[in-house]
This record gives sequence, structure tokens and C-alpha cells, in this order.
Amino acid sequence: MKIYKDKEIPAHKEKILVKRACDLCGKEGRHSWDGGLYEESNTTIKVSIRHKEGRNYPDSGFGDLIDIDLCPNCFRNKLVPWLQEQGANIKYEEWDY
Repeated sequence: MKIYKDKEIPAHKEKILVKRACDLCGKEGRHSWDGGLYEESNTTIKVSIRHKEGRNYPDSGFGDLIDIDLCPNCFRNKLVPWLQEQGANIKYEEWDY
């Protein structure tokens, strides 16, 4: 979930992103949901799945777009199990360096 505030700019207003929060649990993140100096706990989107619906014309268009924010805990403990229940074959890969 992205939380915006209105920013007054001469002649117009624009929305600026001031913080993000998980759409499931509401946990706020700063720029990421990092666990600490030596802990690795963040969610990276490598593939974008997007649903955009509406109308496009040569000089205008309208519609809606779905954009979801998830903290690492909800990604691992809610989304992944749900995807597996739906039949997704999710493989865990070991990493180190």
C-alpha cells in the first residue's frame, strides 16, 4: 500500500510518495522491509505482473491499474502458500557468497 500526501506546488498539486505499507498486514516499510545490518529480509520484484483495464484512444485514455505491495513476511507466509494451494510449483533456491 502506498501512502501519499498532497504537495502544494505553485499553479498545481501533485502526489508524492511518503511511505509504503504492506497491503495485507499494514506493516510500514521505509525504502524496503530490511531486517537489519546483517539480516537479509526484503522482497524484490523480478517479474512484473500487471493488470491494466480501460480504454485507449489516440489522444486520451482511462482505466485502472492494479499495483500490490507486500512485506517479506506476507510474501513468504501468505502469498507463497496460497499460490501453492492453487497449483503453483514454487522452488526454493539456496544462496550464499
